Amino acid sequence: MKKYKKFIYIFVIILVSSMSIIIYRNISKGNEQDPKEKAFSELKYVEVSLIDLLNELNNISANNYNISITEINKKDENNKKQNSNTNTTTSETDSSKDSTNTDTVEEKYDLIQNGILNTSRDINWSDIKGKIESLYSSMPVITIDLYGMNINQNDILQFNKEFDNLTEIVKDENKENALIQLSKIYDFIPKFAQNITDDNIYKMTIDAKSNIVKAYSKLDVENWSDISNDLKRSLDSYSKLLTNGNENNTKQNISKIYVMLGELQSSANEQNKSAFLIKYKNILEEMNNI
Repeated sequence: MKKYKKFIYIFVIILVSSMSIIIYRNISKGNEQDPKEKAFSELKYVEVSLIDLLNELNNISANNYNISITEINKKDENNKKQNSNTNTTTSETDSSKDSTNTDTVEEKYDLIQNGILNTSRDINWSDIKGKIESLYSSMPVITIDLYGMNINQNDILQFNKEFDNLTEIVKDENKENALIQLSKIYDFIPKFAQNITDDNIYKMTIDAKSNIVKAYSKLDVENWSDISNDLKRSLDSYSKLLTNGNENNTKQNISKIYVMLGELQSSANEQNKSAFLIKYKNILEEMNNI
């Protein structure tokens, strides 16, 4: 009887251990991110970061409003009120002075609209350099994952080389060259997307977006002929989405963006830089909603 109990006890231990190992392996597999999904997430991170840097060179913000904080020194305010009051008694004045010996600072919050027409022309190069260094820290992992997606190795090497070139340009704080260089780097995004995702809407949108970015990057040098050609390519690329069978909500957004692209090209033909920037910002916001 004792032998049977011992056998059953050992069997139960082995069974429980085996089940634990199987469950652990299944959980581990479930926690592992699919390599393609991981590479796609990283590609989108790089894409958003590049657009952010491009926009910051013209102080274009995705937020429509910024919060301005002003510090108010209550002691100064009290002293002004005290000096203006000439009918107080000496004792009241002394008492008032004693009560205002301690500085009290309060913060006043104001909403300031972020618009193209009222934006500052000063570039925050320190912030841009910090963002590029932050992006740099992610590049080794992103590069390894790109190699795992059967992407042309020369394209990956060139992508990293162009990113290295960007650091020198930004270090010299050259706006025109920085815009052109960021556009060169962005041009790799639609190439990589072809091997990373099966999302056709994303791939076509990014392809159209890359031509918008090219046009935008030439705005400071006012190469209006090239800008117009870039936007024509963007329209041609985006028109393919109009004929695809997409959901109604997506179709409406696609049609809206196509119309907005036509308006953007009109601003380029008229060589209206301010109108171009406003429409450029609006198109990017609309593209993010797809």
